[in-house]
Amino acid sequence: MEKIEGNADVPAWVTSRTFPDLTYVSYSEYHDASVDELGDALSELGPDADAADAVEYWEENGISSAKEAQFEAHVTDGDLLALCKFALGRLPERSVVLVRNFDSGSEVSANMTMGAGDTPGGCKEQ
Repeated sequence: MEKIEGNADVPAWVTSRTFPDLTYVSYSEYHDASVDELGDALSELGPDADAADAVEYWEENGISSAKEAQFEAHVTDGDLLALCKFALGRLPERSVVLVRNFDSGSEVSANMTMGAGDTPGGCKEQ
């Protein structure tokens, strides 16, 4: 595996056996902001915060009212649709999954979030 990113430990079910020829994985967990976290954000960013800075702050601190987890994996082998369904079945209810194979140029994703404008849906080829 080349690279691991995200704000949480990669789940134990993510292995080279479950994701053939895994080259990259990113995993993040999210929760609703508490009153203290909102206060911390205001102190950190100030009242005139730029939207991009605010989004980066929320991502780094794992805060989102729309999603509970985000998982991305890059593989060079395997059935992307099956891998997406495998991951989605192990993640919290409001999750986002993306499985890519850059060698073939294909990807499968699922968006089960309840954010504004999102239509929750299971794994689909893109």
